[in-house]
Amino acid sequence: MHNPIQKVTLSDLLSKIPDNDFDWYIFEIEAIGVAPKGMSMPEFENLVLESERGYKISWTELLELSKNLCDLNSLILVSATNPITFESLEKSSSTIKVKLEIIDSSIWELNFYEDFS
Repeated sequence: MHNPIQKVTLSDLLSKIPDNDFDWYIFEIEAIGVAPKGMSMPEFENLVLESERGYKISWTELLELSKNLCDLNSLILVSATNPITFESLEKSSSTIKVKLEIIDSSIWELNFYEDFS
C-alpha cells in the first residue's frame, strides 16, 4: 500500500503557537507563493536577507503569509522581546520567546523559550 508523505506547512507549525501580539522577525525565507505587500517572492526573500535585524512582521501578517505559501524550503523565524541581529540570535536566547527553523523543507525545529500558559 502506498502512503504519500504529507508535507508539514508553515500554517501547521504556527497552529502550535498560541495567538499573540509578539514582535516576529524573519531572518531567512526561501518559498514559493504570494509575498506580502505586493512584492514578488524573490524581492521579499532579498529584503529579508538584507534586513540586519530581520524583517519585522505581526502575528496576523505572519498567519496571512503562511496561508499564501505553496512551498517553503527554508525559514528562520523568531519572536523576541527586543529586535536582535542574526549574529546575536546564534549566541544568546535571553530575548527570544519562540524560534522556528525550517531546513530543506523537510526538517523543522520549533523552540519555546517562554511559557505561554
